[in-house]
Amino acid sequence: MKAAVLGSGMMGSVIALDLAASDGVDEVVVADIDEGRLEALKKRAPGKKLSVEHLDMMRRDRAASFLKRFDVAASALPHGVVHQSDLAAVEAGSKMVNIAFEDEQMELDGPARKSGALLVPGCGVAPGLGGILLADAVAEMGGADEGHILVGGLPQEPRPPFGYKLVFSIVGLLREYTEEARVVRDGKWVKVKPFSTVERYGFPPPVGELEGFCTDGLASLVYTMKGLKVLDEITLRRPGHAEKMSLLLESGFFSREKVRAGGAEVSPLEVSWAVLGKKLAEGDPKDFTVMRVIARKPGREVVYDMVDWYDEEDLVTSMGKTTGYTGSIVTQMLGRGEVKGSGVIPPERAVTGRMVDGLLSELARRGVHFRKRG
Repeated sequence: MKAAVLGSGMMGSVIALDLAASDGVDEVVVADIDEGRLEALKKRAPGKKLSVEHLDMMRRDRAASFLKRFDVAASALPHGVVHQSDLAAVEAGSKMVNIAFEDEQMELDGPARKSGALLVPGCGVAPGLGGILLADAVAEMGGADEGHILVGGLPQEPRPPFGYKLVFSIVGLLREYTEEARVVRDGKWVKVKPFSTVERYGFPPPVGELEGFCTDGLASLVYTMKGLKVLDEITLRRPGHAEKMSLLLESGFFSREKVRAGGAEVSPLEVSWAVLGKKLAEGDPKDFTVMRVIARKPGREVVYDMVDWYDEEDLVTSMGKTTGYTGSIVTQMLGRGEVKGSGVIPPERAVTGRMVDGLLSELARRGVHFRKRG
């Protein structure tokens, strides 16, 4: 199959290199507006299977023409460009996996069906893999009362004052901290502030105790997961992180409303993107990812656990592995025709039954291992 990858950043580069290393993929072309990143990626790619092209995704006509050349595509673009890539895929009638989720994607189902496009939105580690595993556990149990997705990407060597290092974009991170989280309580959808409730969770050594708080990460599960009394996604951080970020939030540093400073009109949020983005990028890149997916009903509980570590050999972050490999594997499933139909098909409906076992097997082959109990 011929595969396109949109974006050559932290996640797009992992997807592209994994696709290029896969036997069933004949050609990979990576498109990005940043020529420097494209050249850096090309130097990392062995053989002749991977090539790069300069492309501005905001030029939708050109993006659609580009996508028409391929059997399948994967999008790893930042928020702000995601919607344009989806519209281009719909126009091109493409099969495309997008690791990012935005609610607007669900509105493209009709247009995608009309053009014959197949879009799988929000298909990384979270959103994506967590929802796939939760839906699979609920189906295995014949229904559940509770569903919880706990996930966090953390530095192995935390640095003060936040004990956290960026593993994806600062824009995406601060969205998690500023947007109200949609959760289910007593069978009803409600919204809660991210830091309104912070709880402690214990994990086996060497992870130990982490803190968790609700974030708006259920993504497509908001539309597909029905009948539960309790449902949430909980972001995990080292103890103390939530208090410090909450202080900045409550002090107005994440506000979009412009203020006058030094004779200029500035948005505190944009300043925070620049200042915190630089600060949180400091430190050793070695990270680890923790995920726990729980489905529960009276008398039974199914739990998936994962702790994944930075790849010392290939120098790939754990967040890159768990997100990028998931995106690559599902992209190849689309390319092989394993996901049927057209329209917008969320990952928890695209990857079901034995396909879940196949996904976990492929992740394990790449060094990402889950343990299931219950």
